[in-house]
Amino acid sequence: MLSFVTFEEIGITSIICKFLIFLALLVLSFITSSILVVFFFKKNRIWSKGKNKVYASYGDLLKYAFKIKEKKRKIIVIPVNDAFDTIVEVGGEKTKNPLVTPKSIHGEWVTRVCKELDINPKKLSDKIQKNLKLNGFTPTEVISSKIKTRGNLESYPIGTVAVIDRNDYTTFYLLVISKFNEDNNARSSKRAITDAVDDLIEFYDKNGQGYPLFMPLIGTGSSRANITHVQSLRLIKSCILTSEEKINGSMNIIVFNGDRDKVSIFK
Repeated sequence: MLSFVTFEEIGITSIICKFLIFLALLVLSFITSSILVVFFFKKNRIWSKGKNKVYASYGDLLKYAFKIKEKKRKIIVIPVNDAFDTIVEVGGEKTKNPLVTPKSIHGEWVTRVCKELDINPKKLSDKIQKNLKLNGFTPTEVISSKIKTRGNLESYPIGTVAVIDRNDYTTFYLLVISKFNEDNNARSSKRAITDAVDDLIEFYDKNGQGYPLFMPLIGTGSSRANITHVQSLRLIKSCILTSEEKINGSMNIIVFNGDRDKVSIFK
């Protein structure tokens, strides 16, 4: 504004008045930019070709997955371990190395889907195993009961996908991103995350029927892949753009609202 007209030209000579006006403009700019970022700039289009698109957005994947009022069919990706465990537990005096932690996306999903479908974790596990067999997936090894004393012992390869329907509008893709090691800890790596995303894209291409898919950043939490949020977003974007000819529909990478300070969807 001052490049076109000075304070003196409009009759403002007091230093205090100049400072107050400058401060008011600064506050107004901050409020305006905050409103734009919070309410409007929530999505960034990464790639598009006709009806096929890839977005990165801020949001809460599970809140969106369990919306009460449904309007359109969607696919939600849930990262899981290689045994597709459904035992959610907190580590403590009587529990060593919890199989599925309640604060992970995997743990929250198990708790909420069991409540919604009115089934216990064992029945949910049975549904998952039934779908794996339906899709022709077979375990590559059996984990020793001496290493893993509870939960499922059959181990499936990284990138395996099990499908569970919440209702006619929401389908969950359970994606294996980590494997149990000799210490009974589910661990992953940058290479494993890359392989998992590549297999997810392949599965979505064959089975997604063009419905929009929503996935979280993966490898940043309990999978112990030791990658940052920035690295995870870059890795997922790279995998998708490398296989853009297989994108049939829209893929949406959801960055949790609470992680805005850790990664920008606009870079």
